[in-house]
Amino acid sequence: MSGPLTARQLLQRFAVHGRFYERQVDGVGYRLRSHLEIFDRGALAWPAARAAPADLVAVMMNPGGSRPLHEPDADGWAEAVPDRTQYQLMKLALAASAARARPIRHIRVINLSDLRTPKSAELFAALGCIGGWHSLFDDARAAELRQALGPVHTPVLRAWGMSRQLNGLAARANRALAAHAALGLTEDGLAYRHPLPQRADLQRAWLEQATSQLSAAGA
Repeated sequence: MSGPLTARQLLQRFAVHGRFYERQVDGVGYRLRSHLEIFDRGALAWPAARAAPADLVAVMMNPGGSRPLHEPDADGWAEAVPDRTQYQLMKLALAASAARARPIRHIRVINLSDLRTPKSAELFAALGCIGGWHSLFDDARAAELRQALGPVHTPVLRAWGMSRQLNGLAARANRALAAHAALGLTEDGLAYRHPLPQRADLQRAWLEQATSQLSAAGA
C-alpha cells in the first residue's frame, strides 16, 4: 500500500448500513440507531450482511450524528453516512486482516446507548431521565443483543470512551460481554479509549495497538 487510504478509497471497499428508528417518550421525540454494519463489498451483499455473524463487534458510546443517506426501509435500514470513527474502524479491519488467519470483512457497531446526538452533554442529560430502553444492554433487549453479538468466539472491541458518566452502562455492558474475547485499550477495565482521539499521533497509536490485539486474537 503506497500510503493511507482516503475516505473515498475506503468507501469503495466498504459499505455502511444502519438501522434507524424514532421514539416518543413523555412528548419528547428521540432519534436512534440500533445497529451499524460495515462490510467489505466484495465479501458480503446487502441485505444478507444485516443477519450475518460479524467478524468483529465494536461497542461505542452512542451513534453521535449518524444519519441515513436516504429514507430507511420499513425495518429502519438505510445506507448510512460514515463518520471519521467509522473510517478508523475500516482501517483497523484492513490492517488486522493482513496478520490474521481469518480476515475482518464485517464489523458490526453497537452502542451503550442508541440515542443519536453528537453532543455528549445532551446524551448524559437524557440518560438520567428516560430509563433503559435506549440501550441494547438493557435486560429487556437481551435477545436482540445476543443476535447482534453472534457466536461467543466473535471478538468484541470495547471502545466507548473514557467518560465516567458512562460507568453504569459500561459495567452493564461488561457483564453482558463476559463470554466474548475482550479487546480494547483500558487502564481499569471500565473506561476504554475511543478509536479517534483528537491528536493524530494518538489516533495512529490506537490503530497500532488495536491492530496488534485483534491480530493476536485471530492468529
